[in-house]
Amino acid sequence: MVIYLDVLIFLNTYLCWILLNLTAALTKTAMSAKRCAAGSFLGGISSLIILIPDDVKLLSFTAMLLKILSCFLTAAVAFKKVSLKKLLILTASLFLSGAMFSGLLRALEMFLKLPQIALPNGFIYIKISPIGLVLATALIYLFVLIISKFSDRHTGVDNAYRVDFKIGCKAYSLDGTADTGNTARDLFSGLPVIICTGIELLDGKNLRAVPYKTVSGEGLLYAYRPDFLTVTKSGGSPEEVSALVAGIPDDGRKKAIFNPSILK
Repeated sequence: MVIYLDVLIFLNTYLCWILLNLTAALTKTAMSAKRCAAGSFLGGISSLIILIPDDVKLLSFTAMLLKILSCFLTAAVAFKKVSLKKLLILTASLFLSGAMFSGLLRALEMFLKLPQIALPNGFIYIKISPIGLVLATALIYLFVLIISKFSDRHTGVDNAYRVDFKIGCKAYSLDGTADTGNTARDLFSGLPVIICTGIELLDGKNLRAVPYKTVSGEGLLYAYRPDFLTVTKSGGSPEEVSALVAGIPDDGRKKAIFNPSILK
């Protein structure tokens, strides 16, 4: 098969866009459209690794290392500043998503004898019509939505609540998630802690260090006593609650995770 480099880069840029959105959905990590576009283009350029021959073990191993490195750089560009641990998780998710997609296409190539698919060095080159590309985009987008909803259901995500609070002169309003897995409490006051992901709380007053432990890890939170704090269930009235709030800026989309026991 004759491979045109412009088609190769365009196709892998497009596929990288899909994989980045899938990675963002699976890991619950925020990603702007501009960063996604930049990361996708970088992923498309990295498909030039295809020029490295894969018939020699050393060269094949080198191509694999370069592909892993390209996934790391793509994730670093696509997602806003995150911790190294989070970046490694995003890199692994992006790499595995790409490997699974390549494996699926390889299976189709073998069992359906499709001559229009080529996967040298793990990259993808498909002879596909514009209409087929549009239909494939629609199906893959639907798949990403289903995966996202399924993941939400099994991680306890529930946007039926709204959490509003104020610290100093700044007010916050976030989607709320009731999760019994959040057991963080202030050691001195005994107050529960609402964990706010995707935001950074900066205030020099009433700062408390609170240890926490969740299914995804453990560490130390810096929590604040808000000037006011309410939780509103969809269709209900705001309820004042007593709790501290802590921010984790590099842990996914903006939401407030609280233990439902804080509600009356």
